[in-house]
Amino acid sequence: MTKEEARSLMRKMRAELSRQQRRIKDKSIFDRLFADTVWQEIEWFYPYVSYGTEVDTISMIRHVLNGKAGQGIRVAVPKVCGREMDFYEITGMKQLQPGYHGILEPVAECPKVLAQEGLMLLPGLAFDKENHRVGYGGGYYDRYLAACGGKKLHLYAAAYDFQIVDRIEAQRHDIAVHKIIVSQNKHN
Repeated sequence: MTKEEARSLMRKMRAELSRQQRRIKDKSIFDRLFADTVWQEIEWFYPYVSYGTEVDTISMIRHVLNGKAGQGIRVAVPKVCGREMDFYEITGMKQLQPGYHGILEPVAECPKVLAQEGLMLLPGLAFDKENHRVGYGGGYYDRYLAACGGKKLHLYAAAYDFQIVDRIEAQRHDIAVHKIIVSQNKHN
């Protein structure tokens, strides 16, 4: 499947989910993510801030900020500036405001951090069985990860079960995730 075919199909399929289906799938992903043992070894969580029909990360961010994923885990979220993206530490949800394409981003007062270790949750429209990811086409995460060199980063993605396909085209610069947390498909 080409990246453009995957983007088009997955946008359509995500848009067709009912609120109830989305809520069930989001809860499944939330439970599976926080059951992962990675939380016992990390100090930083780098999630994207969900927007539109993406897997809900707002509840994940709140969960970590409230200390429920483990003591002392800090949160940093992305902010886009031109063709680049950086991460900024937040300590509360009030530090987010609409930014690039209306996506919630950290306010200017938040300190910039370099993602070197921890858990980074990457967004995506489609994933394949080799953990390749089709994003939205901007290349922000691929450029950021290539530049930051975070060898101790656990690269995860969260996806609805239908977002996993057999194979998608991947290029040399595309960075695959280490693990995909997928909603269980019993509640389609």
